[in-house]
Parts: sequence; structure tokens; C-alpha cells
Amino acid sequence: MIGTTRRQAVLGAAAATPLLAGPGAASDPLRAAVDAAFADGATGVLVSRRGEVVAERYAPDWPGGRPREVASVAKSVLAVLLAMAVEEGAIRSFDQPAADFIPPWRADARSAISLRHLMSMTSGLDDAGLALRGIRGDQFAINAAAPLRDPPGTRWAYNTAAYHLLFHLLARATGETVDAFAARRLLGPLGMGGTAWVTGQGVGADGPVTNWYSAACTARDLLAFGQMVLNGGRGLVSVEALTTLTAPSQELNPSYGLLWWSNARPGFDASGRVGGRRFPDAPHDVVAALGAGGQAVMVVPSRGVVVVRQGDPPRSARNLGDLLRAVLAATGDA
Repeated sequence: MIGTTRRQAVLGAAAATPLLAGPGAASDPLRAAVDAAFADGATGVLVSRRGEVVAERYAPDWPGGRPREVASVAKSVLAVLLAMAVEEGAIRSFDQPAADFIPPWRADARSAISLRHLMSMTSGLDDAGLALRGIRGDQFAINAAAPLRDPPGTRWAYNTAAYHLLFHLLARATGETVDAFAARRLLGPLGMGGTAWVTGQGVGADGPVTNWYSAACTARDLLAFGQMVLNGGRGLVSVEALTTLTAPSQELNPSYGLLWWSNARPGFDASGRVGGRRFPDAPHDVVAALGAGGQAVMVVPSRGVVVVRQGDPPRSARNLGDLLRAVLAATGDA
């Protein structure tokens, strides 16, 4: 219950109690913040402050150890894996041409598309008509055949099909399956044992293929991931790489980094709507992994805070900002 003196390390044992708070937390406001999130569809909320869990609650029908699909939060996880591949030398840099891994692109204007373009949503690829789920054919071949709508780097458009290509590029670059590389470099070291990739099976020209979509994670796994980012990579990936991923990546939409959302400057949301800063009532250094339906990992480096929210869609996208603002106020970090 709120008010207990028990404190639990972020990477410690699996969740045990419905709601925890460390002795430094403002108990009643923190409980109110979590109550509001659950009244608005949350099935899991976790808050850490300076490396300690100060609030943790799960819905009765969604216990803490049960993974939930995180939608586009997986984009930010994949971004970290790509940064790791760069640091291993499997990828030269984010400016390496994607055509190095997609031979048909070498013969036309798509040769100008870099990994950075794909990660910053400025590839210029036209995803009209491309399926994002339930693909029965070869996802890689289908998405790689997308034509160029705009010159790379000239238009920002949230393009999930282009992101799906990056799973395949990671495997081609490293010579490992995505599963193996992720387990070796990220999931294993962080103890993210409740995470599994969301994939489908298709059939391509050469037989069965794996089509990549997202991931399913426990809230504790997401907290471990967010805490790794807060702690500058924990030796798994460099601070410099994380800064590159989470800072505004281009001027077309300064709210977007490389598969990460940044609160540093005003920009557009995923639907292209102008909305100012993503979290206008929170510090400018907030970075976030955000997925459809209100799945979120929000990291506040200046306050040492990580907030994880999983569940059903909130009434409005602003409600994530409301949760973050209330948590920062409740923990004395407003």
C-alpha cells in the first residue's frame, strides 16, 4: 500500500504488491496520480525515482508478470538495438545507405535513403496500401518494393512499414536473427525475461519468412529498459548513442528523434497534428517511447524519474502528459 517503508530496486524481483511507495514519495498525491491513470484505462503503472520503485499497480485481470503488446514502444527498443549494431561495427553509421542491405534500391532514387532517414520518418517512401499486420507474404520484399513519394529528408511522415524494414536490416547487418542479437545485447543483460517479439509467419519466393511487427513486454521489463536509458546505457550502449536517438533528429518535426519522441521542441504527433511540445507541462529533457493505446515509457533525466504506463487507450493523448505531470508533482519533482 501507499505509505509503506518498503523500497524495491528497479531490477529486483517481480512485482508483489498492488501499490508501492518509498519513504521519499508524497503518498497521497502519488496514489491519486495512479488512481487517475487506472480510471482512464491503465492496466499497469510503474514509477521509479532515482533507481527505486515508488509506485506499482496492476489491474486484477492483468497481473504484473503478464506481457502486453507495446505497439510502437518497440520502435524505441529497436532503435537501441540498431545503435548497438553501430557500436559493434556491423553498421557503419546511421548515415549508411539502406541500399547496402536492400539491393533493388541501388538502381534508383531510393539509393539516397539512409538508415537515419528510415529511423527519423523522413525516408520519403510511400506506404499507401502496405499492410502493417497479418502479412501472409514476405514483409521485407513487400515493404522494400514501396516507391519513393518524396526525396529523402524532405518530408516527415510517421511510417510504420518503413520501421518494419529495419528489423530485417538489423538481421542482415549483424548476421544474427533479431531474437539472438536482442537477447545477447539487451534483453539478457537487462533481465527482460518477460519480453517477446510480436511476429507473423509468411511465405516468400524462397519459402517461409518471419514478418516483424512489435513486442510484448511486462511493465517491469519496460521499467528496466527506461532505467537503462536514464542511466546512460549502463555500459550496454554509449551515452552518445542514446543522445543521438533521443534528441530532435531533423527540422521537419523537432518532436521526433530516431524512433524516439523528444520533449525538447514543439512539433507534430504521429498523425501529423501540430501540438506544441509532446508534454508541455513537463521538463524539456523528457524522452519517451510511445505506442498506440497509451503504452508508454517516459524518462525524465533531470528528475531521475521513469514512468511506465500500459493499458487500454486513454480518453486523449494528453492524458499521458497528465500522468507524467501528476507523478512529478507527487514525487516532489514538479
